[in-house]
Amino acid sequence: MTEQNDKKHEKIAKRAEDISMTATIMSAAVGVGANFFEPTGLSAIGVALGIIDEPFIVTAVPMVSNVATVTGVISGCAYFYSKWKNKRERRISD
Repeated sequence: MTEQNDKKHEKIAKRAEDISMTATIMSAAVGVGANFFEPTGLSAIGVALGIIDEPFIVTAVPMVSNVATVTGVISGCAYFYSKWKNKRERRISD
């Protein structure tokens, strides 16, 4: 195998890390926005009674945080796989 093929796992791990960090930043931003737009006072009572709807951003928070969690798990797996693969390659070359 070529050097480029041997290091694909490092590129995949780096890309997964970038995606995970982006999803985490988006999750934080949506969480802050949801906190800002969360219904309070009479509008909270209206939401509880089903008279008015919750703002979409408040509804979207769990979905966005789940995406951040899943991408974090994928990134962690790719990182540890890459680390294991590098250690294995060093052991074989010695």
